Amino acid sequence: MTDDPAQTFLREYAAAVLERDLPRFVELYAEDVQVFDSWDRWEYAGRDAWAGMIASWFDGIRDTRVRVIAKDVQTWIGADVAGGSATLEFAALDEHGQPQRSIENRQTVLLQRRQGRWLAVHQHTSVPVDFQSKQVVAR
Repeated sequence: MTDDPAQTFLREYAAAVLERDLPRFVELYAEDVQVFDSWDRWEYAGRDAWAGMIASWFDGIRDTRVRVIAKDVQTWIGADVAGGSATLEFAALDEHGQPQRSIENRQTVLLQRRQGRWLAVHQHTSVPVDFQSKQVVAR
């Protein structure tokens, strides 16, 4: 049985975030990745730009472990292209590993097989925004 590359991506993403392991995180992405994120910038073009943002994030949470749980996961797999979407819950854990606070966003990732490896070539993160208040809509 072949492993689902999008499920593998989500598992590795979550593990890298929990350990704040920047090299492990960055290795999930192609050099020419395009990332549409929900925070601060319209786009991150290329792995170096994305790595800079992730390094800043990991530095900002250096005293906090963050657990990522993927919910509502949907995946699709082709010969050399795969993808998936999920709702990601990011939970800050206390010293006993218990969640203290959390946020959710939606993520879609497009993966391409390159030289035998599945790499993210596009990632899009979003949150719904209320038209009237311009505030993020909680689930």
